[in-house]
Amino acid sequence: MLEKEILGYIEQIEDQKKKEISNAYNNSKKIRESIVKNTDKVKEGCKSLIEETDPQLTEEGVKKITKKGKIYFNSLKAINRLVHLLADKFNDFDVPDPNHQFTSSEFNQFIRTFSRLINDVNQETKQTDSIMGLDFMLKKRSVYVPIGKLASELSTLRELQKNEYQIIKTIEDLRDIITEVNTLDDNIQDTKNELMEAQNRLETLKREEIEIEKQISLYLENILIKSSRQRTIRMRELEIELGKHLNSFKKIFKKYAREIQRGTFSGDFGLVNAALSYEEDPVQRFLTETDENPEITALIEELLKIGETELKLKQKDINNLRQELNQIKSGKMNKMKEEWKTLEAAQISNEKTPEYIEINKKLTDLESQMEELKVKIAENDEDIKLKEKELAQFKESLVERGERANELYTEIFKIKE
Repeated sequence: MLEKEILGYIEQIEDQKKKEISNAYNNSKKIRESIVKNTDKVKEGCKSLIEETDPQLTEEGVKKITKKGKIYFNSLKAINRLVHLLADKFNDFDVPDPNHQFTSSEFNQFIRTFSRLINDVNQETKQTDSIMGLDFMLKKRSVYVPIGKLASELSTLRELQKNEYQIIKTIEDLRDIITEVNTLDDNIQDTKNELMEAQNRLETLKREEIEIEKQISLYLENILIKSSRQRTIRMRELEIELGKHLNSFKKIFKKYAREIQRGTFSGDFGLVNAALSYEEDPVQRFLTETDENPEITALIEELLKIGETELKLKQKDINNLRQELNQIKSGKMNKMKEEWKTLEAAQISNEKTPEYIEINKKLTDLESQMEELKVKIAENDEDIKLKEKELAQFKESLVERGERANELYTEIFKIKE
């Protein structure tokens, strides 16, 4: 739809600006023909002056013009240098075939090249004029007159560029926009197809997720699995509770062991090993101790004994150690240890049964499948979001192209008739 609208713009411009477009091509042709003509005149003038001035600058020639004075000699050298330089520049300057209809980019490039040439020539002639005496004022006309005409043609080209050729540029820009619009339309359609595929994949993955969730739920209701999971949860709860009692002392255990190892004060080697063990994993170490808890009890008693003196512990740490020792000796923590060990024994026994092994393997496989499925769903969700974003960007770009085409169409009728 947008392509037809832009084609309509082009048709209206070509119809209403037919005269200006024709003038653009015709005037471009005429100006280039004139540039070719005057360029040839510059070359001819340079050739004539070179043939005239070169012999005068030989050793024999210099002897003949000595009487004419220093000003004449300097002028001769200046104009000789200039015509050699201009001959080189204009020999290198290529004027495209006047019968070739310039595109706007070709037209702009030619103006840039031509402008550089004229600017360089003007600088060189200005420098030469500051040296050249009256004897050469007439001689230079054969070169300066066509150069002046070329400068005038450059001015005419720039006016053509600003006015009539702007219409050609607008038409070309609109055709470029049509190409961009077609590309965007293709991108939009491709992205829509990819988005639909991604959405269909997501639906399939969601259905598979629901099916696996049903199977997992059935296995989780099996008494062996259910009991095992409940035991695991309870064991973790007990570990957390024990950790609340023991983990806060890890730094104190570490400090005690390090100071003895450094020789700051002496201590029992067995207590040092106990401190190192409790520093690494207090809960698991406590669970491996016998019901009497000889290691942790002896360690805390030793810490209370030397805490204020050798270890320089804060009173708050001393109080906490004392409270923990009472908790251990009262048997409250042993009750948690006993429950944990009972659960562990039941868990080990349960996990050895063939029925549990078979069901748990199926459940584990399903849970692994579920994890992989969740990753795929997340990736697919991300893909959908990306496609939706790309689609929105393509549509936004399409709107921008339409707005730009409308601007070009509107602006073109502001060009002077």
